[in-house]
Amino acid sequence: MNEHIVKALDIIEDGLLIVNKDYQIEYCNKPSQKLLRQDSLLGKQSYEAIWGRKTMEGKSPSFMSFETDEVASAERIFEDGTCLLVRSHPLDKNHLVLTIWDVSDYISLENRLKRSGNDPTTNFRTNSSFGEELEKELDRSKRTRSNLVLTLIEIGFPVVESEDTHTQLLKDISDIIVTTARNYDMIFRLHGDTFAVIMPHCVEDAAKKTNERMLEIIRKSIGNINVSIGISGSASAFTGRDVIRLAERALYVAKHKGGNTSVIG
Repeated sequence: MNEHIVKALDIIEDGLLIVNKDYQIEYCNKPSQKLLRQDSLLGKQSYEAIWGRKTMEGKSPSFMSFETDEVASAERIFEDGTCLLVRSHPLDKNHLVLTIWDVSDYISLENRLKRSGNDPTTNFRTNSSFGEELEKELDRSKRTRSNLVLTLIEIGFPVVESEDTHTQLLKDISDIIVTTARNYDMIFRLHGDTFAVIMPHCVEDAAKKTNERMLEIIRKSIGNINVSIGISGSASAFTGRDVIRLAERALYVAKHKGGNTSVIG
């Protein structure tokens, strides 16, 4: 690899690994060594270097695979609570590029906000903090040159017999949203039956897959619920209001299609 390129890769704060088809590390920059807390990574098996595994544990260790051209992500959490986001990017038929970010700040923020005033029914944060947090995360995504996704979820409930039934359905939906979200995604109950999920270090296509999985779980476990989802990304927006506007437009399209679908704005 060109010497100047190597120096440039060592300057950035994000970790970077290049892995061959045997899942062996052929290149690592200095930040990756620091993030993974190892002095030497070259030649190591990636599943051992990142997750501490001694064996591959199957055909494809964790999310890394040469059978797809799509970007995938997974987490590595240390005993002290440090959380790393690892993303796998196909490079060519024989190599993957793995990027590594320390997302512990998001986890810390999540814990702090959980202790603040939350919606009593869902335990999600409320609309009062949504706009401010979206602007903060949008600013962070610009500074780190990463992408942020906003998902708006609107639940169309059938006519229910009582308020207690409606409340229980809300709780059931909330549990499913939590189950499908990553542990550093930020979830809000904006008003009534509308929710928002701020997804740092995420792209629209990945968010759509997450939401489609959520829709499938809702269909199987709850049934007669109509869910419309609008998705927007920070790449085409300058302010939080722009991100919201794009997501609202996508949500409108999803509702116009009859619901139970997700649309990217």
